Amino acid sequence: MSGPADLYGPLDSKDGAWASEHLVDDLVGWLATVAQDGRVQASAISFLWDCRTILFYSKPNTPKLRNIAAHPQVSFNLNSDLYADHVLIVEGVAAVEPDCPPSNVHVAYAAKYRAPLEHWGMGEAETAREFSVAVRITPTRIRAY
Repeated sequence: MSGPADLYGPLDSKDGAWASEHLVDDLVGWLATVAQDGRVQASAISFLWDCRTILFYSKPNTPKLRNIAAHPQVSFNLNSDLYADHVLIVEGVAAVEPDCPPSNVHVAYAAKYRAPLEHWGMGEAETAREFSVAVRITPTRIRAY
């Protein structure tokens, strides 16, 4: 892992091996944002972990984008195992990334989601047009066990 040992260390630990594997392989995670009125809102998102940050794409003008604009601090979580013996929580700062290529052109993202999009009956180009806003989460704290 690149980055400060205190930030990415939990992923490098024996207990964090589960989280590291699932950050790469899982197709959906949970993003928690804070609305302007203080309510926490959770959204299921498709994502790509690049060993430093989490990238996802959103439809424009969504509550989650408005929430991020007002309160960029977010939490990202993976589904745990049945008994929550393995858990991943990434706290971070989210920001729209206007120069990121569309999801169907982003090589790693397109490769990860080609089969799932087919399963969901969604075309790559159509999905890239619909989910046209790239957002990157930069971790500030990682908890993995």
